Parts: sequence; structure tokens; C-alpha cells
Amino acid sequence: MTGSNIQPATPRETAVDLYQEGPPADWGGGQQPEPEEEGGPNLSRYVAAIRRFKWLILACAVVGLGGGVAASRFIEPEYEVNATILLEQGTGVQERRNGGPIQGAEFLQGSGWQDLLRSYQIVDPIVTNLGLFVSPKDRADSVLFRDFRVDQQRLRPGNYRLLLAGGRFDLRLRSGVETAEGVSVDAGALGDSIGRAVGFQWMPARASLGGRSELEFNVQTPREASKTLIGKLKVDVQPSSPFLFLRLTGRDARLTASTLNAWVEQFVTIATATKKKNVTNVAVILDGQLAYAAGNLASAESALEEFRVRTVTEPTERQTIAPGIEMTNSPVFDSYFRDRIMADNYKRDRETLERILAGANAGGGITREAVLSVPMVNADPAAENLRKLLAEQAERDAVLRRLRESYTDEFPRVREETEALRQLRIVSIPNAMQLYLRELRLREETLNATVTQSSRDLRSIPVRTIEEQRLKRQVEVAAEMYRNLNLEAAKAKLAEAQTVPDVSVQDPAVPPLFPTQNTAPVIIAGVFAAFLFVGLALAILLDQIDKRFRYPEQVTRELGLYVLGVVPVIDTKKGRRRTSDTAAQVVEAFRTIRMNVRYAADPSRPLAVTVTSPGPNDGKSLISSNLALSFAESGARTLLIDGDIRRGALGNTFGVNSKPGLVEYLEGTALIAEVLQPVPAHENLTLLPGGARKRRGPELLATPRLTQLIQQMVAEYDVVIVDSPPLGAGFDAFALATATGNMAVVMRAGVTDRKMADAKLATVRTLPVRIMGAVLNGIELKGAYEYYSYYQEYAARDEELPARIPDKTRKNVSLTSGKDVG
Repeated sequence: MTGSNIQPATPRETAVDLYQEGPPADWGGGQQPEPEEEGGPNLSRYVAAIRRFKWLILACAVVGLGGGVAASRFIEPEYEVNATILLEQGTGVQERRNGGPIQGAEFLQGSGWQDLLRSYQIVDPIVTNLGLFVSPKDRADSVLFRDFRVDQQRLRPGNYRLLLAGGRFDLRLRSGVETAEGVSVDAGALGDSIGRAVGFQWMPARASLGGRSELEFNVQTPREASKTLIGKLKVDVQPSSPFLFLRLTGRDARLTASTLNAWVEQFVTIATATKKKNVTNVAVILDGQLAYAAGNLASAESALEEFRVRTVTEPTERQTIAPGIEMTNSPVFDSYFRDRIMADNYKRDRETLERILAGANAGGGITREAVLSVPMVNADPAAENLRKLLAEQAERDAVLRRLRESYTDEFPRVREETEALRQLRIVSIPNAMQLYLRELRLREETLNATVTQSSRDLRSIPVRTIEEQRLKRQVEVAAEMYRNLNLEAAKAKLAEAQTVPDVSVQDPAVPPLFPTQNTAPVIIAGVFAAFLFVGLALAILLDQIDKRFRYPEQVTRELGLYVLGVVPVIDTKKGRRRTSDTAAQVVEAFRTIRMNVRYAADPSRPLAVTVTSPGPNDGKSLISSNLALSFAESGARTLLIDGDIRRGALGNTFGVNSKPGLVEYLEGTALIAEVLQPVPAHENLTLLPGGARKRRGPELLATPRLTQLIQQMVAEYDVVIVDSPPLGAGFDAFALATATGNMAVVMRAGVTDRKMADAKLATVRTLPVRIMGAVLNGIELKGAYEYYSYYQEYAARDEELPARIPDKTRKNVSLTSGKDVG
């Protein structure tokens, strides 16, 4: 762009650009604006990528449309048939509890019905009966294979070709498991069996093959055909629903409907037969179990009976209940404790009598009172003689006392009584006590023996009781098992007498009139949509892997730069008016860049900025030139330095001499006044050209004279703009940016390498350089850049003054309200 593209600045524009307000708070102190945070998917970027690769997407869509049309000619449509099966759930025991008839229990539950439906027991007969294992190439030839059967032991599956000529046939196996391609496997006269050698059982009528020269078909094993058929069946089951909804797809509507109907009928038949078989098996099993339970019960009862007979004479814990008395003690326990007490009494009385007798032998004598104090002596009939002797002793004592009252001891009667009494005490009574003691000892030993035996008998009572209870439990368990099995066997016989099937066909399959899958519109639309999606995905993928700059978020988010402005691209092929409108957009863009550069700079220092780019062809010289023109036209004294001493050509751009220039000044061969060139037609713009190109030119940029030059120029000019080589060209741009202290980076859409820019900016950030931001060049103001454009109706234009209005027609108009005042 040259100066002719920049409209002269109006006084209002100059006032706007030069108003003395400070920069935004977040730009002060040399800080850079924070990069934007990553957000969600950038839809505008996707839309821009789609627009950029629209021809690629269109090509994919066209290819998809053509592919869909071609696929619709080769892919046959499929028909879907439906059938419904009713499951009689909850039959059997539950219904019997609710008062219903006795039936066999439910055959299967849950997913078992689906497993049975997909079992080979059901599918294999269908495949065999309908001949689904053979597929003719021409569907119209299906009538020839109605009676086609195979011997599965000898069958060779594969693609067959039947050649017919001169009343003979030649069967060839084109591709098989055991035979090479194209080999004849059978030949003979029409009307004979065909393919017997490869396991065929097929004898088509000669008339049905008339007029044909060739017949192609495929044969597979019935089991493989069953697997394929099972894979096509879809079963839908709703929770708590007694229905199975079946869906089967196929290329022949009538054959598919017939297959599904045969399927459900075979399913009902197999389910009913299997249930009948199961019920019969249950009845047979229950009969056997019932016979075993009867024998077990008889054995248990016999064992209990034998035990009771064997232990009937032995003591038990059973108690006798007397009339009027709730419970009495067991006689066994009464006898044991009675004998035990009696034995203890005998022992006690015996020991007492023995002590009395021992005292008598020691000279103490036997007193009647001591002997009669023993309870057993007073009550035992065996002690009758002892009691009489004691009574006789008492009488003789009384007679002796009376005699002694009248006579002396020498009296004969007294002596007789005394001797008789002595005989009683010394002889008769001790002898009687000895005899009684022997009786007591005998009784005691007898009772002790009885008690010992009774003790042993009592200790064996719990064992016998436990054994008896065990035998009783065995009888009870056997009896309960027998009763239950007897009842179940009776139920099984009743259920066997009339078995009700658990399944029934609710809705049979009906051939549909129209295909449901692989229809031509669906195929075309599906292939078209797939290729369109591939085109869109490819466009987005190519956009994602594109390393060149294209979107503003790549500058703000990835590089962390602030966008100083956007310079649109000018397309001169769109007509004069469109070019004029775009030029107006360019003018407004540079005004925005000028404003942003002014307020991005440090307000405490003069405005000096180096304009550079990551690589060549980014338009940095264009941006620096027009930015200098914009500052100059705003009224600011502007110096534009051509710092690109390698390839710079700003002198030619502005029509001034390129020599002497910056190189000569830095060498010291030219004065400052000799290198400053005023630009014609722009009184506020001065150019310092690059000068002669020399090998040691980049080294001159590292000398202190460059810094002194910049400091001197910022003191004399309002704005100093340096056009530098690209960052990727070498040291030059870094030296110039360090001298000015500010840098603006130009990035061109579709040209600038983002990775290169990121690497070079990382180096710049280590230098004392303030990166003001980025100027985006060559941008189409649409898509992601839509909001960087300006309203054309507000473009600044020179107003044409109207003709002078005669005084007599003038009206006084208020400057504030616009209304007539007189």
C-alpha cells in the first residue's frame, strides 16, 4: 500500500489520536496483556475451516453421492417381518395355590426362552425343510431347489456351476474346501441325480431345466446356514411382559415371512413336546422316588418296632398318668430311690446295733432303751425275738426289784432271778442281736446289689431314649417324605394326563409390501452423509495440522500476543466499488493500529517501535510504511527508518534516494542531515533509508551509534518507526527492537509459520523489549474475523457543499435543536 491509499486525516481524527489519556491499567509498566484462556470448541474456526476447504468437502460429497447411487444398484433391499409369541407364565404350582387346575410347572424362565428359540434343535429343521442352505445366483431359480437335500457327512460346500448342453449336465465346483477351482465333480444325463459325489440329494425334473445352459448356486452346510439365520433374528422382550417380539430380515419378503412362521411353529412344537417329555419324566421319577420312600418308611417302622420289643422289659423314662392326677413319678425311679433309702437305713441301724453290742462286750451291758432306740428293731418282724427278750428283761428287772424290796440277795428266789437276768443280758440278748445283725447285713447286701443294678439300668435309660427318639424321627421323616411324594406323584400324573403348552403364536409373520432396509434413498443418503462427514472431518483435520497462522486465537492463545489491528486483503477482481469499500476498511484498520500502538507504548517514553515479522512475505514493510503515513497524516512528526539493510526498499517505495542511509551513518561516512529524506506530499513524514547493502551491515546494528541515533531521533520526532528484517533472518530485528524498546509483530494469514513465530518470540522475551502486540495482515473480514470489520455507511468522506441559498429563502435554524427560530 502507498500513501495514496491513506485518506487525509480530518481535524476530528487528529484530536482523537492525540488526546492525552494514560494507557489502560493492565498495560502499564511494560507488562504484556495476558493471553486468553482456552475455552470450549471454537465453532467459528470450524466454520472458517469448512469455508476454506469447501471444494474438498464438495468433492467428497459428489463422490459420496455417486458412490451411493452405484451402491444402490448392487445392494439388494431387505425386508423385515415381525411375529409375536405369548409366554404362558406363572402356570403350574402357583395357579394350583390360587385354585386353578393342576398342571406341569413352567418349562423355562427368563432368557431360557430366547436360548431355546435360537437353538439348533429348532433352526436346523427349518433350514433343511426350506432349503435355506442353498442360494442360487438368480433368485428366480429358487423353484428348482425346493427338493434339494444334502448328505451332511459327504457334503462339500462352495460355489457350484451347473452346465447344461445336449441333454447332459456337468457340475463344476468353482471354489471349495477340498476341490480345486473349476474342477468337474459330477456329470451325467439330465433326469439323473446331480451331485451325489459331493453330497447332493437332488434330482430335478428334465423339463424344469429345459432351455437353460448354465445354473450357478452356492451351497453351505445346514449348520452354517443356521448360524447365519440365527444372527438375523432379533428378539425384543419388555420387562414384566409375557410377549416375545421377533424380527427377521431377508431379501425375499415371502421367503422371510415363511421362514419366521416356520420358526415360531417349530418353537411351539418343540416347547410343547419338551414340556410333555419333562412332565412324563417327572412323573416316572416321582414314582420311583415314591417306591423308595415307601420302602424307607417300612424300614424305619420295622427298626422302631424291633427296638421297642427288645427294650420293653428295661426301665424307661415314660411316666404313668393316673386318673385324677396330672403326672406321677416313674416306678423305676421310685424303686431305685426307695431301695437306696432302705439300704441306707439298714446300714445305719446295723452300725448302731454293732456299737451297742461292742459296748456290751466291753462290760457296759446292753440296755433295753438303747436297743429299742434303733427304728428297725421296733418295726422289723425279724427282730421279734429280740423284742421279746428285751421285754422279758424288763419284766425280770421289775420282779427283781420287787423281790429285793422284801428279800436279800441271798434269798433263793432273788438269786434265781438275778441269774436269769444275767443270762438274758450276757447270752440271750447278744445272741439275738447277732442273729438280727446277720439278717440286716444280708438285707443290706441284697439292697446294695439291687441299687447297683438299678443305677446301671438308669444310666442306660438316656441312651435308649435317644435311640428311640432317633428311630421315631426317622419314621416321621420317612412318613412325611412319603406323604409329599405321594401327593407330588398324584399331581404329576394329573399334569401328564393333559399338558398345556407354555407358548403360543400371538401374531404370525406377514410379508411386507415395501422394504425396510437398504432402500435406494437410504443407501444414497447414507453414503452421501458418510462422505460428507469424511470431507468435513478431513477439512477440520487439515485445519488443525496446518502450521500456518489463520485465526486470531492462534495469536492470542498460542502466542500470547495482543491483536493491535487487522489489515484486510484487497481483491481488485471484485469490481471498483468493492475495491473502494475494502480500501476504506484498510484506512480504518490503520487508524485502529495507530491508536493501539500509541496506547500500547510506555507513556513515560517517546514512541519508538520496531515493526518486524517471523518470516519473509508477511507484509511488514507494507504495515510499517502505512502506519508511518497514518501517524504523519494525524499530525505527528514521524520518522520511518528502513532497518532492513539486507533487502529493504522503502526508498523506492516513497521515491527518495536510498543512499546514503542507515549503513553509511552507522559507519560514520555520512552525517545525520545527509541520511534524513523528507517524503514528498507528506510534510510530517521523514524517511531514513537503509543505505548500501554490505556484508558487515548487521554488525553495525550492534554498535552504540544505533542506540544514540534512536535516542536522538525520538527527541526530534513524535513517532519513530523502524522497519526491520524478519526475526528469522538473523540478528538484525533483535538489535533494532532492543534499540527502540518496543516491537510490533506482523503476521500474515496463510503465510506466517506459527512454530517459527513462537520460537523467535521466546528469544525476544529474554531481551529488554516491550512486545506491543501483533498486526494481522492479509485477512478476509469474514468468519472468525467478522467482528474486525467496520460499517461502510460510516466511512469518512468529503462532503460536497451545496449551492448558495438566496437570502430570501433562508430560515434561521438553531444550532442545538435544528428548528426554525424565525
